[in-house]
Amino acid sequence: MTNLFIGLSNNQVLSYTRIVKDLSNQNNILITNNTIPFDKHSFSQVIIVDRSFNNQSSGLISSIKNILQKIKSYKLILKKINHLRKEERLTLYFTYIEDILTNYLLFSFNKNIQGIVVEDGTLNYYSHTIHNLSKKKIWAKKILCYLNGIPFKFYKGHSSGIEYDHVVKQYVKSPDLALFPKKSVQLDYSKKKVELNKSILIIGQEAYINTHGLNLYLERLNKIFSYVLNQPFYDEITKIYYKPHRNGARINYTLLDSKFAAKEIIVLNSDLPLEDLYFQELKSKYIFGFDSSVFLNLYLESDETSKEEINFNVFLYYNKELRYIFEKFDFNIVE
Repeated sequence: MTNLFIGLSNNQVLSYTRIVKDLSNQNNILITNNTIPFDKHSFSQVIIVDRSFNNQSSGLISSIKNILQKIKSYKLILKKINHLRKEERLTLYFTYIEDILTNYLLFSFNKNIQGIVVEDGTLNYYSHTIHNLSKKKIWAKKILCYLNGIPFKFYKGHSSGIEYDHVVKQYVKSPDLALFPKKSVQLDYSKKKVELNKSILIIGQEAYINTHGLNLYLERLNKIFSYVLNQPFYDEITKIYYKPHRNGARINYTLLDSKFAAKEIIVLNSDLPLEDLYFQELKSKYIFGFDSSVFLNLYLESDETSKEEINFNVFLYYNKELRYIFEKFDFNIVE
């Protein structure tokens, strides 16, 4: 048995490292990039590309450039795994089928392949299909992939791919809340105690700039800032962290300095997952943001005492389908 793990983010690779412990007698191949840390001893082979998988494009032209760069990297990967095209027992571990490499491997690479979805974010908890994506960008992706010999399939159903028959299950942190619970199994994670401090963490969702525009994003981000300024604990705070999303265009961070002039502003540009930064360094008592998966991860991974003390504030300005999850955990919801 050969297992291919598509590691597009830190959280994915961390989850794979846990899953692979039960696959010790198999051929386990991790595909990732040189910005993501990994334990080389956990895998039989690691294929590394020399550029980030993150997409910080801000328009159609930059998106096309990003697609072409990814195709170039993915073609190098495919050369290295070409010998697996006729492998009789091949399993692909992945997160979503919008990704070019994942899409090609699942639908066009090997007729014997089966898929296993691994949670990385909130995608597994709400309805998301190809129709949620930009038509221009998805057509650009299909045409450019076709011209470069890596067919991209317009998929059907949920963007995780879980609805396809040859995708056999999905690892998720909360199987009872996930879509398609009959195919859902528990993704292991550890509980952590947090010694909280009186700082504020604001979680950016710059990926929404690409789908809804910069002006709307800044307008909604300013609403979060105004809400923070009006909190009764604000005067006690000396430090505010802002973590931009790994995908999406960058904003001008002087906006934070002008809004919170009397506070120390720290923009977290680290490649580490925010969850790791939070538990290891930040430990902020007050957390604000849009419908980020970080809220779910921090809540589930905090021990019972810590999760009761953290002040979670979710602004459902974009994705209201996640309301039922945030309500279940009794987060403060702002609309």
